[in-house]
Formats: sequence, C-alpha cells, structure tokens
Amino acid sequence: MNYILKAFEELTALESMRIYRLRQQVFMLEQECLYPDIDGLDPSCFHLLGMQVEQLISYLRIVPPGHHFKEPALGRIIVTPEYRGGNPGLELIRKGIQLCRKTYPNEAISIEAQFPLQTYYEQFGFVALGSVYQVDNIPHIHMKLKAFLS
Repeated sequence: MNYILKAFEELTALESMRIYRLRQQVFMLEQECLYPDIDGLDPSCFHLLGMQVEQLISYLRIVPPGHHFKEPALGRIIVTPEYRGGNPGLELIRKGIQLCRKTYPNEAISIEAQFPLQTYYEQFGFVALGSVYQVDNIPHIHMKLKAFLS
C-alpha cells in the first residue's frame, strides 16, 4: 500500500474524483446516509489516500484544530468493502495518527466514531467521551486520543 498525504489544493482532479466516489459509495449508497458529504471542510483538510497501483483502497482526512473539534480530528475514514477486515484499515488509522501527530504535535486527536466501531478505535488508544448521539440516523460517539507530549 502506498500512502499519499496532500493538502486539498494539491489533489489532482482524478484523485478528488476517486475520493468523492469512494465516499459516495460507502457513506451514501452502502450506509444510506443521504446527507451532503461535501461539507465545506475539505479545503482546510489534509487528505490521506491509501493507493494500490491506481486504485484508492482507503482514505481519511485530517481536520485542523478548531474546524470540527477543539483539537485536530480524523474524519471520513473509509476502506473499500473488499479490503475490510484486514490490514488496510489498521494501517490507515496508524498512518493517520502518525501524520496528525507530525502535523499537529502535542495535540490530542478526536474522531466522531460510529458507535459499533468504538472497540475498534479503542485498540489505537482512543477513549469514548460523553454519550452516544445520532448523526444521519447512525449512532456515533466522540472519542479522543491523548496528546503525545514530546
């Protein structure tokens, strides 16, 4: 797997299309979340693409502090259906945490996790905060990874 981190303005038209197609496939079609996926945050985010040859296998965006949470956040975390349940998801989260810590040192990292995936994110050190809440009819929970102070 080849990981590429780019600011929004560095993405090619083809990369942007692949990202939006994957997000549409998973969030809107598979999970039936009919909401505007293009939420206005993308231009301020870094985008991590997990590529295998020319295919986008996994993706997440790193949301800067103060845009969704006080601290930076990992969002729109996706692995294509045919690659789930294996290493691509684990590698993506680890790489996302590593790059988020490099970009925003000494900061905690938040995620808005789908509640059924809470234990999955706990293996990376994320801790649930508060109560379960609904986002587009899917239960979510705010989770945070402690800052790694240097």
